[in-house]
Amino acid sequence: MQIQDLTITTADGYQLQASEFTPSNSNGIGLIINGATGVVRKYYQGFAGFLAEQGFTVLTYEFRGIGESTQAAQTALEPSMIHWGQHDMDAVLSHFIDRHPELIIKGIGHSIGGQLLGIMPDNNRYESFLNIASQHIYWKNWPLKDRPLSVAFFFGILPLFYKLTGGLPSWVLGAEYLPKQVARDWSRFGRKKAYIADEKGNPMREGFSAYQGKMRLYSMADDKRFAPPNCVRELEKLYHNAETDIQTFHPSDYGMKAIDHFGFFKKNMNKKAWFESADWLTK
Repeated sequence: MQIQDLTITTADGYQLQASEFTPSNSNGIGLIINGATGVVRKYYQGFAGFLAEQGFTVLTYEFRGIGESTQAAQTALEPSMIHWGQHDMDAVLSHFIDRHPELIIKGIGHSIGGQLLGIMPDNNRYESFLNIASQHIYWKNWPLKDRPLSVAFFFGILPLFYKLTGGLPSWVLGAEYLPKQVARDWSRFGRKKAYIADEKGNPMREGFSAYQGKMRLYSMADDKRFAPPNCVRELEKLYHNAETDIQTFHPSDYGMKAIDHFGFFKKNMNKKAWFESADWLTK
């Protein structure tokens, strides 16, 4: 396996930093890992390396404004969740297809990375898509007993910080600093039933309806804060023309004390789950 760092330039001039994991013996499938909000690509390195050992060619990257993806032309659009889906994900997939025309391309999305597939142009270029802890973040989708968490986050913490500090400081969630518009989008998507919507509040659903590939959604039974099982089910409903199924992960089934929102990608994750994922991605 070899790892090569790449720069992918979007149509509007943002330079996204990426890493490609090339297997010693290719199985003919390329995978792009679309990460969670504020998570750098290095976080997915262990999982990406494992997949490359199984024969996949794997690309990880960072959305604009996150990690090393901070260089941009003056004409580039500001970092926002909408721009992540409409511009960054499109540019990365187009680059990967051009670079590897011989590969069948499939996608992996963690959290927001699986949500934004629904606003990505021509998303059926992905033959199939594996969503890991991806969710519909409307605050009422949380179980009643946990709604104080979603209310505090979407109505309180996010607006407070992006209005007072111009973004979301890294120490709040232990992730990367979030630019103002990213934090604002996150807040408004969670507050309104429209969920992912344009600036006028119109729901953006065309891409969700357009996707017709196979899709598996992983739901973590112990993910209380970010992607409770009901939030995963509500996201599945939006991809109503895809061939979807949900697999729920109970930590005890994998000999784990916890998996939660981020544990699947950690090196101490039971590799049974990784092998199951590789098996599904080969089909």
